[in-house]
Amino acid sequence: MKVLIASDRIGRLGPAEASDVVAEAFAARGAQVAVTPLALGGPDLADAIARFAPRATIVRPKGLDDVPAALTTNPTFLDLTTLPIPALDEVVALPSPSATTTTAIFPAGLADKVLTGLTGALAELGRETTDLAATLAADDAARAWLEDLGLPDAPGCGAHGGLGAYLLAAGATVTTGVAACLAGYRLAEVAQRADLLVTGCDVLDFHNRGGDVVRAVTDLAGRALRPVIVLAGANFVSARELRLSGIEEAHAVFRGAADHLVEAAELATMARKVAVTWRW
Repeated sequence: MKVLIASDRIGRLGPAEASDVVAEAFAARGAQVAVTPLALGGPDLADAIARFAPRATIVRPKGLDDVPAALTTNPTFLDLTTLPIPALDEVVALPSPSATTTTAIFPAGLADKVLTGLTGALAELGRETTDLAATLAADDAARAWLEDLGLPDAPGCGAHGGLGAYLLAAGATVTTGVAACLAGYRLAEVAQRADLLVTGCDVLDFHNRGGDVVRAVTDLAGRALRPVIVLAGANFVSARELRLSGIEEAHAVFRGAADHLVEAAELATMARKVAVTWRW
């Protein structure tokens, strides 16, 4: 039996440690396991990237001025998930971008934003400030800037108020942490060779479906026509709702909310019980 294990953080365990604990339980039952931890950003993402690109550099700029210096011709992952969103004029003031092999990581929901137009990032920011004249002026300036860059207003350009466009003009890839991991591990191909996909999260609820990692693995399993199960610290989703979300089953360390975070031993105990029920 071949099992693909791709977990998010569970309690005190980061994605890499959580995935390893679950993998050990399935391997002890004779399964062949592939371990591919997934994360959105921060130290968890750095640990996940280290598994598929151990020689890559991971940079977390503290401010906008740190971004140009981080662009490099060496494989670099630029973690921008905690960078404050700058104004367009601040981005335009950055030095002209040069060719890089950088992968820029933005928060989910921002990495696919266009910059201009009614659905663009500038329009969204303008609606928050209610200053229509300033919004229209920024939109016109952005169109002119994109033309100077020779860049069409494509998904990703609107990330962080135009920083995505700057990085795209430099030849960088604009994406999310989860998407970068999926590509780095070539998970679409790996999933096709697995018999079972196992993912994990701290809390599984119907509204959030366990977060971006669980949703990504569930979607991956659906495309590969493979069953997917979820191991969580707590689960508030019924069996019927799980099936509607494409999840075969979910197992929780705690019944309801817990007064402490999941520890490695607690996750290992549950994982061993689950592994016994999945074997062929």
